[in-house]
Amino acid sequence: MPISKIAHKGKEIMFCDFKDMKDKQAIFDQLDEMAETFKKTSGHLLVLTDVRGTKNDPEIVDKTKRLGKEVFSIYAKKRAIIGMDGLRRLILKGYNAITGNDLKPFSDLEEAKDYLVSE
Repeated sequence: MPISKIAHKGKEIMFCDFKDMKDKQAIFDQLDEMAETFKKTSGHLLVLTDVRGTKNDPEIVDKTKRLGKEVFSIYAKKRAIIGMDGLRRLILKGYNAITGNDLKPFSDLEEAKDYLVSE
């Protein structure tokens, strides 16, 4: 499932679903779609990204870092991510440092949504 909007406790969250994606080009296409969607907003997005079971390689990480710095950090008010366990949490720390993002990892979807809508 691509990018969609979900409601949680009266607020709108942009849900970016990469779950179980293995095809590199499909991941690139969805990252590009995400960036274009972000650019069409007022810059106050609450964003939830699900990467559980998603393919990860250096090219995907590089593209994500570039878009994170150029787009995602500018248009997102708060971001949460599901599926960043183990080594991926270390990659996430580097991503946040390089891009200026404050992407928070969660294990539970509901906990991530609650974080996003909290003040």
